[in-house]
Amino acid sequence: MQIPKRLQVIGNLIPEGAYIADIGADHGLLEQYIALHLKDYHVLAIENKVGPLTALYDNAGCLKNVNISHSDGMNKVTSEYDTVVLAGMGGDNIINILTKDVRKLKKVNQIIVDAHSFIPKVRAKLIELGFAIDYEEIVYEFGVYYIIISFKRNTLEKQFSKDEIDFGYKLYLDPLFGDYKKYMIGKYKTLIKILSKVKTESERYNEVCDELRRFESYGQN
Repeated sequence: MQIPKRLQVIGNLIPEGAYIADIGADHGLLEQYIALHLKDYHVLAIENKVGPLTALYDNAGCLKNVNISHSDGMNKVTSEYDTVVLAGMGGDNIINILTKDVRKLKKVNQIIVDAHSFIPKVRAKLIELGFAIDYEEIVYEFGVYYIIISFKRNTLEKQFSKDEIDFGYKLYLDPLFGDYKKYMIGKYKTLIKILSKVKTESERYNEVCDELRRFESYGQN
């Protein structure tokens, strides 16, 4: 079974010896990748949907040090888990899962996200919760751009600029950034064109125009 590139990137960000809570484990492909590339690991693969849960048992049920939980969010995540993965879901869902009981994050050192919407909002919330952006990577797969972000506990109280929160932490250094930038500028211009025709959206129009100007200069200073 072929494992998507974005899951490979996530797997490569997980260190040896990690106790991983994979929330929304889906079909267990990340678990397969972890089992192939790490020698020392423990995974709690969490899935709340019956269909994917069946595939999860088929693909990962026999893997070493992988436990499967039919549960929601972080409800079954205990204190030994130091790494949390939330991949393939909307940004608001990621935030809701992490903030439902923030005490669950007390012993967590790393959070890896693959948010499919509201990415700046996710960055801002994780920083507010005491984590720092550690690494970001662009993945282009099946005609879609994904941003994989690793957060680690912000022990040094590192500060982040508005551009780093809105557009990415050193994302302009990524080899795919040039193509990604063209794609995003196209999306901005399409949205601006739509908003220009709606009189009641003048404030939002100005906000998007300002964001486009900031994005066009991002990484050039």
